[in-house]
Amino acid sequence: MSVEPIRRNLVVQRWGTPQTTSGSLNEPREREEHGVEFNEKWVYRLPRVEPDDPRERIVYWRRYDFVASFVVGADGRVTREDPAVLLAGLRSRGYLPSGVGAVRTTD
Repeated sequence: MSVEPIRRNLVVQRWGTPQTTSGSLNEPREREEHGVEFNEKWVYRLPRVEPDDPRERIVYWRRYDFVASFVVGADGRVTREDPAVLLAGLRSRGYLPSGVGAVRTTD
């Protein structure tokens, strides 16, 4: 069974655009944080209903490739998460230039 790669558009479909980003997919320098190397970091501030709820989600990218996802707990502890479970059921929408994909027939 093949595993569908985690794509940027899936992450945006599930969590929206991040509140904070650092780096970019074109950034030539890689950085390391929480044991992962990346060149772009997306940070989502999470709504907290309960005091113990996580306060942030961090998603790391290396160019277009997903690297890792972490949540930052109320106590500041950073824990790696498996976003495949959180993204399950979403369809990756690929970009099609205008005029591609639509088939027209004439009678």
